[in-house]
Amino acid sequence: MIHTRRDELRGFQVGRVRAELRELTVSDDRESMLEGTPHLHRRFRLRSIEKAMAATPHLYVHELDKLRADAAGRVEEWLPREAVHARLTSWWKPEDMAEPGHTELSVMWFQTAVQNPFACLAAIVRPLDWASLAGFVPFED
Repeated sequence: MIHTRRDELRGFQVGRVRAELRELTVSDDRESMLEGTPHLHRRFRLRSIEKAMAATPHLYVHELDKLRADAAGRVEEWLPREAVHARLTSWWKPEDMAEPGHTELSVMWFQTAVQNPFACLAAIVRPLDWASLAGFVPFED
C-alpha cells in the first residue's frame, strides 16, 4: 500500500477535474488461490468486485464489462496478476451542494507486475467523467 503525505499528493486529470491520489494499493490477485482455472478465477473476482461495488458506491472498475463478457464466454486466459485500487479526491463538488465537503472516486483495475500503476491510473481516469462517477463526502465536525 502506498500512502502519501499531504504535501506529496499526486495530481491526476479526470475529465475536466483535477483530482489528488490519496491511496494506492497493489495486491496479488491470486494470493489466496490454492488451485483453479482462469474461468473460475474470473467468476470469483467478479463476485468480490460486485461486493466491493455494493460497499463502495463510487467505485469504478476498469474494463468491468469485458471481465463480465470473458466470464460468460468462459475465457481460459489468466487475468493479470496484480489488482490495483486507487482512491482519488477533488475539491470539485456539485453546484447544487451548499454543504462543505469534497468528492471522491475509487478506481480498480488489473495489471501485470511490470506495468507502472501511476501511468495506468493516469490513462484510465483521463477520459472519465468525474461529475457522474464521484460521490460527495461532507466534512465531518
